[in-house]
Amino acid sequence: MIRVLVVTPHPDDEAIGCGGALCVHAEAGDVVRIVHLTSGEQGGHGLPPAETARRREAEAAEAARLLGAQAPEFWRCPDGALRVTRALVGRLRDLIVNWRPAMVYVTHDREMHPDHRAAARLVRRVLCDLPSGVPTPAVRLFEVWTPLQTMDEIVDISAHIDTKLAAIRAYKHQCSVMRFDEAARGLSRYRGEMHSWPGGDYAEVFVSLRA
Repeated sequence: MIRVLVVTPHPDDEAIGCGGALCVHAEAGDVVRIVHLTSGEQGGHGLPPAETARRREAEAAEAARLLGAQAPEFWRCPDGALRVTRALVGRLRDLIVNWRPAMVYVTHDREMHPDHRAAARLVRRVLCDLPSGVPTPAVRLFEVWTPLQTMDEIVDISAHIDTKLAAIRAYKHQCSVMRFDEAARGLSRYRGEMHSWPGGDYAEVFVSLRA
């Protein structure tokens, strides 16, 4: 049993990018903790930001339940303007120092969305700033908007694809505007067919964060 921390820019990124891997962790008895840096309040597609944040946080709680994770945390940084501030670095550093995750998941640093790149920079900064004696967790970078061009880890998620899709569909408002579930299913199928051999039909791929 290990502790797994997911640092995600917006509610839904975790389900899309690493939802299958999180199911694998949960099935193995690992403890999964999710931190949403923003509440995605600017992605309301016509809804006011406060209402959007409320909806997406409630949907994130349901998605976490489906994935077998703990109740998620919402740090409520500004959506669309995520910055790697000293305060944010300190907050995440304290979490890692005190909770001691063995593995961290975060969006990769070449994602088209600036908040996704900022999340990756945040994790990199924190790992460089850990006190001596604190073990450095392994870090898996995942894809959401921009497919990875290289990969270090391939996780067969075939047994969990239905749960992954259910967690994505928990974000009802987002999926009513864009079919994130179908897009994620297609990418996972492509990864399974092209990269997960021998393996099942569906996979997620990751890059390891290097200093």
